[in-house]
Amino acid sequence: MLKTTASPTPVGHSRKHRSGRRRLAGLALLSVLAGGLAASLPATAAGVQPVRAEAEAAAGEALLTTADAWKYSDDGTDPSGDGSLSWTTAGFDDSAWDEAVGPFGSKRGAADLGSGFVANTLLRYRLDGSENTVPTYHLRTGFEVSEAQLAQLDSLTGTITYDDAVRVYVNGTKVAGFVDGRVAQAANQNVTYAGASNGDPLTSTFTVPADVLEPGANTIAVALYQDRETSSDIYLDLASLAPAEPAAEPEIADVALHVGATQAERNLTWYSTADVPQVAQLARAADVVDGAFPASARTIEPTQGGETTSGEFFRDVTFDGLEENTEYVYRVGSAETGWSDAHTFRTQDFSGDFSFLFFGDPQVGASGNLAADEAGWIDTLNVATQTYPDAELLFSAGDQVNTASSEAEYDTFLKPEQVRSVPLVVTNGNHDVGSKAYEQHFNVPNEDLASGAASNGTSSGGDYWFLYKDVLFVNINSNSRDYGSHNAFLEKVVAEQGDRARWKVLAFHHSIYSVAAHTNDSDIIDRRASMPAKISELGFDMVLMGHDHNYTRSYLIKDGELADPAEVAGQERVEAEDGEALYVTANSASGSKYYDTRAPEAWFASVINQEKVRNYSAIEVTDETITVRTLRSQANGVALPVNSVVDEVVLAKADDATEPDVSVDVSTRVLAGTQYVSTVVTNDEDVPVDVVVETAYGTKSFAAVQPGRSASVSMSSRATSVPAGEVTVTVTGRIGGETVTTTRTASYPAAG
Repeated sequence: MLKTTASPTPVGHSRKHRSGRRRLAGLALLSVLAGGLAASLPATAAGVQPVRAEAEAAAGEALLTTADAWKYSDDGTDPSGDGSLSWTTAGFDDSAWDEAVGPFGSKRGAADLGSGFVANTLLRYRLDGSENTVPTYHLRTGFEVSEAQLAQLDSLTGTITYDDAVRVYVNGTKVAGFVDGRVAQAANQNVTYAGASNGDPLTSTFTVPADVLEPGANTIAVALYQDRETSSDIYLDLASLAPAEPAAEPEIADVALHVGATQAERNLTWYSTADVPQVAQLARAADVVDGAFPASARTIEPTQGGETTSGEFFRDVTFDGLEENTEYVYRVGSAETGWSDAHTFRTQDFSGDFSFLFFGDPQVGASGNLAADEAGWIDTLNVATQTYPDAELLFSAGDQVNTASSEAEYDTFLKPEQVRSVPLVVTNGNHDVGSKAYEQHFNVPNEDLASGAASNGTSSGGDYWFLYKDVLFVNINSNSRDYGSHNAFLEKVVAEQGDRARWKVLAFHHSIYSVAAHTNDSDIIDRRASMPAKISELGFDMVLMGHDHNYTRSYLIKDGELADPAEVAGQERVEAEDGEALYVTANSASGSKYYDTRAPEAWFASVINQEKVRNYSAIEVTDETITVRTLRSQANGVALPVNSVVDEVVLAKADDATEPDVSVDVSTRVLAGTQYVSTVVTNDEDVPVDVVVETAYGTKSFAAVQPGRSASVSMSSRATSVPAGEVTVTVTGRIGGETVTTTRTASYPAAG
């Protein structure tokens, strides 16, 4: 997405955006270094030679680059001999080590790793006399900083490319670690496997604080780790180590608005290139005049934050206590280091009908042409939100990016302005799970990181849920096949929240009822056998999925079998009995990847469509039905233009006629300075019903409310203001010869 250089520019003024992910701060030396480095640098105490020996280094050069030589050991032994970090200090004797210029690496003993990564110095691939790879490589070199230069430095910034994991030490102090979570658990951290299977090498930036530097010679040491005994490649390139620019101008990036725990909340995340204090500010749009935030604007401190896998810093914030049908403006940053651009969002009714937009695997970057994927993704969002301007959620089926650690791809996924104005709902896909970047970019509500937990310290995991109007949404991390933890989470959420919702919608990435490339994968077959029974038992009405890049709408399914063998393929309306669910698998929303149909006769598939054009689904929710309308966001010839319908189905509950038909209206009012919560329940049935109204301020029961009549109650809060809340209404009546009870909830905004 666009990068905002934070500055004290007033809200509403234009601002130049930087085109790169971040500036490689420090590629130019500070002016104090213009005099150059020493013409001849002395050896360190035990043989590490500072690598720069030019007569006069011009300003603008880094202290270290790819062209500099390193001492290195690739025999897989502990250089200290005792598990200590003595090998990272200036006094260590590395005179017996080899010396060469990077990049260093190996692909099963060859120098070319593919994708443009070629080692200048070939590292040993296997341990002597073993089929196992060398677990850890050790490298050392030196650089010089004069006392005068050191006095002017805040820090150094390094740029390093590595595969699979790396730790960086300066003068014996660890200054950086990337994908190195497993190292801390190792018996000997100098000789261990660590990291994750990341595919191509990763690039990160790191900071060397000035207080770890010494005037004169300094030693930098790197431990480079293989992921496992059979890992195919290893790579290291320290491209730059240079004085960092002052941290007074942090760039703010990747601002994204997420769904909150209820419709009265929104979650927010953003990235910053500097670890400086930052907050979010929120105000009603009506109170922002000429771009200036009012004194009444709320300042919200982050609930979570820290360093990211890309060397930046993330922040999470929750906007709570929102009022319905209100437009808000927000910004992030600080008065000291500058604010981001201002963004707006609008709440809508807190009860009643609503619609949301569902998108299949954006997976930007999958085509190999990130710019094309970006254009397709932006166009689909533009088409969808212009066609359905009142849609209240943007729901992704997962695989937001193609490479879990790629910040360029996250920039692309978060490029559309809609992700800052309409709440985003994300799903953890198999292309997202392999990095903490997913957890750092997305702030999801009611998250349980122990359910569907991450498989290791460098991956992302967790299940979460939220209530939106009359729907309980549950989203689980299907990368984990720990069905026990998923089922316990689902059971708990449904037990505690199920009665508060009319509909229950489950989402996970790996489609269990799809017809394309993954339909017969062993892991999909396992999920197909293990998951449907619990989904039926807990009464989920609809399941949203992705992964197979091929639109598939199922028949109604119960316990993993056809609910009604007589259901007609492509039926326009389906009525589900208890335990029967509709499963929807989305096609690609960005056009980055499509899979051909491989199981056209699949028993579970009611509708299949693969035209290799971009799709999205508009899902409309009422008390009586959920309508799923899937449309083309890209024309397929003249006959099938943009927004022509791929498929449409109306899902209803077969037992609706047996539920008491009532309407509930909730409001707040003030009387003599005290706030009251007022509830009106109207009996739309043709028989009397009993009504119980429960609020945070009391409970009231009404017996035999007659047809067409209403039960009304105002409950005093005994306070001058009330927070947003919900009223629970329980209705009991004798319908169709049976006594039937239903529970409804209705929200009210904060008042006072």
